Amino acid sequence: MVPTRLSLITYNLWLTERWPARADALERFLKLFAPDVLCVQELQRPTQEFLDGALKEHDRVRDPFSGWTNESNIYWSKALFENVEYGAQEVGHLEPERRMFWARLRFKPLPRTIFVATVHLTSRRNRDEGESGLSPRVRQLKRIADELTRLVRKDEPAFFMGDMNDAWHPQRILKQAGFVSCFAALGMQSPPTFQCYPTANVRPDEPTVTEAIDLIVANRHARAVAASVPQCYGEDTAPSDHWPVQAVYELV
Repeated sequence: MVPTRLSLITYNLWLTERWPARADALERFLKLFAPDVLCVQELQRPTQEFLDGALKEHDRVRDPFSGWTNESNIYWSKALFENVEYGAQEVGHLEPERRMFWARLRFKPLPRTIFVATVHLTSRRNRDEGESGLSPRVRQLKRIADELTRLVRKDEPAFFMGDMNDAWHPQRILKQAGFVSCFAALGMQSPPTFQCYPTANVRPDEPTVTEAIDLIVANRHARAVAASVPQCYGEDTAPSDHWPVQAVYELV
């Protein structure tokens, strides 16, 4: 039986900064919000091992390419899904292990599938952009839009999410490809997802930012019914220097 609704979360895990001090907070978040699908960025082997232990009812892509361990991965509920296909598409990242990571998941025991993809776009702090003012994310997003158009099957619900490092171009370019933000679909303003205080450890006189740069979008075969940026702590510690985005969708 296909569930009426699906809960999806995207989360930038902040490499291994302040790890394992953040582990309890991350575990608390995962238990409370229990996503059907979780996409992560800035993954590292210690945090992957942690997630494998904390998400015993989930599976993930297991592949020798190091990007699935050192950058991103996709976790899904084993009770709901089985993986039938996955890939890692090059879309012009400056970082050697980053890709558009994706998986096609089939509902048990039915033939219907969903497509899920995640990405971590290049940061604005890269030296080339700092000197030229030219964003590599625009060309990355155009290639991502082309890949989504190529990979997603006809009438297949599709979700794309991750850390965009950009508040404007992702929504603009992805909408042109038929993918709308969960917040935009509900007529809501996107809440900020970065920078999360106090975990980010910003000191006086340092530049500070407040940005809505983490994103979940979907095509017309999934209808957003709820979206949020949960601010979940474990005692006085947040799970990351980003806040996650959670969205609930109905398949149509």
